[in-house]
Parts: sequence; C-alpha cells; structure tokens
Amino acid sequence: MDGVLKPLDLTSYQPVRREVYHILREAILTGKLQPGERMVERHLARQLGVSRTPVREAIRKLELEGLVEHVPRRGVVVARISKKEAWEIYNIRAVLEGLAARLAAENITDRQLERLEELVRAMEEARTGRNVELLQDLHNEYNHLIYRAAESPRLEQMITHLAEYIVGFTKVGYAVPGRMAAATREHREILEALKARDADRAEKLARQHIENSREAYFAKLALEEEKEEL
Repeated sequence: MDGVLKPLDLTSYQPVRREVYHILREAILTGKLQPGERMVERHLARQLGVSRTPVREAIRKLELEGLVEHVPRRGVVVARISKKEAWEIYNIRAVLEGLAARLAAENITDRQLERLEELVRAMEEARTGRNVELLQDLHNEYNHLIYRAAESPRLEQMITHLAEYIVGFTKVGYAVPGRMAAATREHREILEALKARDADRAEKLARQHIENSREAYFAKLALEEEKEEL
C-alpha cells in the first residue's frame, strides 16, 4: 500500500474528512487499492499526511457504500464486486446509457458534435498505439459529453455513479483481443447516429456498446479463471 496515495493538499477549501473520503474512494474504484487489500488507518493517514480521525470517518462511509468490509482476523479490507453485482451494474447502465444517447440525439449542439469528432479521432490514434490509459481518458470525456448533451442532470448523476463502480473493468475488457478496436468503432457509430439526429439508432448502439463491454469483461474473467485452474 505504501506509495499508492499522495499527501492531501491542505490548502484546499474542502474539509479534510471529505477530501480523504474522495481520495480513498477513487483509489478503490480505479484499482489503486486492490480488492482484499487491508485498509490500515495509520498507514493511510501517514500517506495522506493527516490524522487517523478523518481516515476512520472515511472508512466508515466506504463501508456503508459497500466498498470496504470487515473480515475476521484481517480487519477492514477493500471489498470485491461479485460477478452478480457487476452483471447487474452493466445491465442497468446499458439502459441508462441508451436513454442518454437518445436524449443527446435530440439536444446535442454542433459544437458538442465537433468535440465528439475530435475525441473519436484521438481514440482511433490512441488505439493504433495501444495506449490504454489515454484511450480510457478519451472514452470518459466522450461519455460525459454525451451525458451533458442529454440535458438531464439527474440521469447524468445516475450513470456517473454506476460507471464509477466499473471504471477498472474497462481495462480488463480491453485486454480481450480485438475489443479495443471494436470499442473505438462503436464510439464512431454512436457519433454518426448523433450527427444524423437518429435517436432510435443512437439508443440502440449505446446499449449495445455497454453490453459488448460486459461480454468482454466476463470473457476475460473466464480466461483468468481457466488459467488459475491449470
């Protein structure tokens, strides 16, 4: 765990306890803190440069959220998202992403379309160089632009919350041969539907994109499980 987290910027206007919570939550959701890893208060406090009190409060909130759990004789550890939970999140997100794409097709501006075009071109370049980190950053900006274009803040909040839980899954899915290229093509197809203001097609393609991501993720999990059994 040492070296994973950086000290807080104590000049921030955010309360320390809130900053600690957000940093730990992000570290868990992005995989910096791995499932099963112990959440030792004194170690986390030392890395963040804070007292143990805000760390303790953050861990309590994370436990209520289901991101950490108490394990006998080990203490608090980062929780694992079960296959059932992952499947449920993907399915719900597919429906919400489809709705966002439908609304975006009806409301998106020309400037937003221009930015999506820039992002897709950058994705295509990143894919050829197999730059997974850059590709994921571009992917995230692309998604959030569509959410904003949908002009439904509550929907955007719901999708973003779900997406945070599976942010690390994208890298797993990209490890499946051909998935990185396929995902980039899917982003291009969704963009073309948005340009055509075709709400039905945009919704269908967005839902299919998430379903394809889900299948890639579970295919990679199955391969890893087969290796472990050998």
